[in-house]
Amino acid sequence: MSPLQAVDLTAERRELAVPVLIDSFVGIYRWHAKRTLRRISTVRGAVDGDRLVGVSMLENLAPGVGYVYYIAVSQRYRRRRVGTFLLDDALEHFRAHRTEIVYAAAEEDNSASLALFKSRGFRPIERDELGYREGGLGAWGLRSKMMVVHGEVLLGVRLNPPGTSVELSPLRPTT
Repeated sequence: MSPLQAVDLTAERRELAVPVLIDSFVGIYRWHAKRTLRRISTVRGAVDGDRLVGVSMLENLAPGVGYVYYIAVSQRYRRRRVGTFLLDDALEHFRAHRTEIVYAAAEEDNSASLALFKSRGFRPIERDELGYREGGLGAWGLRSKMMVVHGEVLLGVRLNPPGTSVELSPLRPTT
């Protein structure tokens, strides 16, 4: 695997992501990911050489609040840190846009996705937690925009204030 590159997938190029979504999801998740691909504001891709191997879908839900709708990686490229690369890229994207809080959701039995988000500081959001404007990470007013469904865990992370930096581990190819 060559070093990955992150690219923006403009509206004209988003159809290139459909094979990754088909390879990554089944059932209602596949349907929703394909639908989201067409309407979401930001789609980023992980490219290995000339091949699109992963996709992230990102949205700003409110001023200072971002959401990672999907991170999808082609099955052939799993366990090669492509998901980590995409999540790090997403967090850098949100930082560049002065986002203070980022949310994501994962199925409660998807240990790989939960571990990925937790590795970058995300933590489960409790139902009775204070809202993000009150200093907590609660997101009750935003849940309808997130489309969190039964069986999913809502996760959140507060990003560093603008002007500070965080060292994220770079993608290292496995040998």
